[in-house]
Amino acid sequence: YAMFLGGLLIKLPQIIAILRTQTVTGMSEMSLVTECLACLSLCAYNSLMGHPFENWGEMALIGAQCAVQIGLFWVLTTQAISMAPRALGVVLVIVGSAMMASGMFPAEWLPVLGLIPTVLGAYARVPQIILNFRQSHTGNQSVITWGLSLGGNAVRILTTLVSVNDVVTLAGYVVAAVLNLTLVLQILAYWSRTN
Repeated sequence: YAMFLGGLLIKLPQIIAILRTQTVTGMSEMSLVTECLACLSLCAYNSLMGHPFENWGEMALIGAQCAVQIGLFWVLTTQAISMAPRALGVVLVIVGSAMMASGMFPAEWLPVLGLIPTVLGAYARVPQIILNFRQSHTGNQSVITWGLSLGGNAVRILTTLVSVNDVVTLAGYVVAAVLNLTLVLQILAYWSRTN
């Protein structure tokens, strides 16, 4: 249950900060959407594979928090944004989710669905890792956030090895752990230059 508590708390401070300040300045809508889609695809894959909820349920909590952050971004951004493509995206996610829930998702595509979170996670983290190396500092990256993410990955690697025989799921957690470990090590290595 610690994973569920961690999943519930990981985005909550950011949501509280947004609500308190009523601003989303400095936040990337693309990053929020990418993370939300990664969470949704991970949940869909694990659900369709019949994996126990306790092995992936915290990602549903994180995905819900990501959706809240996206909604807050849309409401509070000072950028001019068009709601039509965003509304279409929401409808497509709902339709896709309903199709998967109703059994209309082809079984042969399950491994592809299972790899989506890994690809999106790498897409979200690799540019940050490269930027950190280039600038030799890590800016506002939090060692606590990335450390908790790394700890969660380590726990999920173990629970996957123990309770689920699924190489796609295991590979996703291993890749995420390597990327999160890289970010933690960068924060520690560049600590004096960043602060």
